[in-house]
Amino acid sequence: MNYSDASIGVSTTAPFLSLEGVRKTYPGVVALDGFSMEVGPGEVIGLVGENGAGKSTLMKILGGVTTPDTGTITVDGVAHDGLTVEASIGSGIAFVHQELNLFENLDVAANIFFGREPLRAGPLRLVDRARLRTLAAPLLKRVGANFSADTPVSTLSLAQQQMVEIAKALSIEARLVILDEPTSSLPLAETDKLLDVIRALKAEGI
Repeated sequence: MNYSDASIGVSTTAPFLSLEGVRKTYPGVVALDGFSMEVGPGEVIGLVGENGAGKSTLMKILGGVTTPDTGTITVDGVAHDGLTVEASIGSGIAFVHQELNLFENLDVAANIFFGREPLRAGPLRLVDRARLRTLAAPLLKRVGANFSADTPVSTLSLAQQQMVEIAKALSIEARLVILDEPTSSLPLAETDKLLDVIRALKAEGI
């Protein structure tokens, strides 16, 4: 992608995220060349390009998995040469990948807080299931879910599973949610539901 002369999605308010002149090369391949963009609060951007255009490379850079060769990434006014995974998560950048990362043998609440479960007091340190459901309920409400926190993930449609992934992102106070080809496997009715979720997040400034 070569956007050295223009930015994408320039906001009228101070951007949450800004990339300027980002370049990334691999042996024999230029994945990104002078890529620049801004993302403001409550802004929705569609990034379009054919296979090999550099979309996945850009996501890896934003997720802290890959460091750009040159360019600047600015988050909340602080400039970085590159992000680490920890810095990306700490900044509120979250991903919903095309291949959803859910455990179908667990319920919704357990998936949202997997690895961060509230524990009961006492020597056994068991998971506090009641607290888990209490924490998950408002997140599901925010994404307009029509299922409860104790619903097995295996019974959910693909669109509902995406809602769980978005709720998981919100549970870590995400400010930018990156959706990787979110409608590629959805029928029209479920695509409409996902767009409703995106509108709700936009209204919250996400």
